[in-house]
Amino acid sequence: MTRPPPQIDIGPFAETRAKIDNFCHNLFLSHAMDRCAIEMSRAQEEYKEAEMRGDEELMEEKQLQVQAYQSSLQLTAYMFESVDDVST
Repeated sequence: MTRPPPQIDIGPFAETRAKIDNFCHNLFLSHAMDRCAIEMSRAQEEYKEAEMRGDEELMEEKQLQVQAYQSSLQLTAYMFESVDDVST
């Protein structure tokens, strides 16, 4: 059985640990926003194609996907805003 690493709460290593955690959090959120933007763009293109074909069912599906991606981007932006020391 392995023990968890000790928590570092004071000193220069604590500050470094906090900065690393913040950096990793920012990378994760940035990646999530990037993927959302790419997928939203793809859904918008598929919506346009469905519109040109007159496929109402597919248009509705793609519109819902675009709205879901927009909501995800908004949530991620709120998460960025709520974290201290994050510049957007």
